[in-house]
Amino acid sequence: MKKGNYFGTEIDGKWWKRYRAPGFFARGNGEFSMDKAGIHFARLLIKEPLRIAWSEARTAALGKGHAGRWAMGRPVLKIGFERDGASLVAGFYLSSDWAEMEQLAADLTTRIARG
Repeated sequence: MKKGNYFGTEIDGKWWKRYRAPGFFARGNGEFSMDKAGIHFARLLIKEPLRIAWSEARTAALGKGHAGRWAMGRPVLKIGFERDGASLVAGFYLSSDWAEMEQLAADLTTRIARG
């Protein structure tokens, strides 16, 4: 588990539309984790965690901002996935260390490739 911040989810490249599926609507602080089912982000004070199954995940990349929010040059983990015919990208700030985040993105890419 890694503490961090959920920046939001872009829908088909549009950051100004809010993805409203259970667990995705509210931005905020929480804990990022992975298990054999997929990726999870449990936000503080929110019952329903954000969940992305490995079968839905398509990409893992880094950027300096996401969903209309800038991270002041720090790395933002962007996880691309598909659900209900939409192309989605969820953004997370987990660490200011670029090398650490590059390793996490590489590990996620490997895991995503395995399905």
